[in-house]
Amino acid sequence: MTNLNLSNQKLRGANFNSANLAGTSLKGSDLRGADLSNSNLRDADISNARLNNAKIVRANLSRADLVRSNLTGADLSNSVLKDSNLRETILIDCDLFRVDARGASFPSANILNANLSDADLSGSDLSYANLSDSDLSFARLVMVNLSGADLLDTNLSNVDLTGASLRDADLTRCNLSYSNLQNANLSGAILKRVNFTGAFLQGAIMPDGSTHS
Repeated sequence: MTNLNLSNQKLRGANFNSANLAGTSLKGSDLRGADLSNSNLRDADISNARLNNAKIVRANLSRADLVRSNLTGADLSNSVLKDSNLRETILIDCDLFRVDARGASFPSANILNANLSDADLSGSDLSYANLSDSDLSFARLVMVNLSGADLLDTNLSNVDLTGASLRDADLTRCNLSYSNLQNANLSGAILKRVNFTGAFLQGAIMPDGSTHS
């Protein structure tokens, strides 16, 4: 079933469990409530698709194009999103527990109230993304780009943010307890009522431009 053209199709509630859809085009399709668990969607074009409440557990979405798709309420737990493109994608209320999204692009994505705990987002681009009220506890965010991101009330406890860019990000009421912010860039960031209990800040550039010793 690889490299199929299923663009702009009505596939609501379809069962693609364990299907091999590598390279397939699902661009603009209605996949609301569909089951794509354990499926191979590597290099697939799923841009501008509707995937509200879809089940995409343990799926391979490496290098997939999900630009401007709507995944509100979808379950992507334990899935692979390495090097995928999720620019301006809607991921509100998503379950992204333990996803492997290393090198993925999420610029300006809406990831409000999502579960990203224990996820690996190292090297990913989350610039100007909305991550407010989301849970990223115990996630790996090494060298991630969070410049201009909205992290209002976000749980970043026990997170590895080594070398991360948080320039001009809004971290109001963010929980950064026991997180690793070594060599992170916080210049211009808003740090109102942030919880830094037990956080490691050696070498971090603070909002005023000074380096934390």
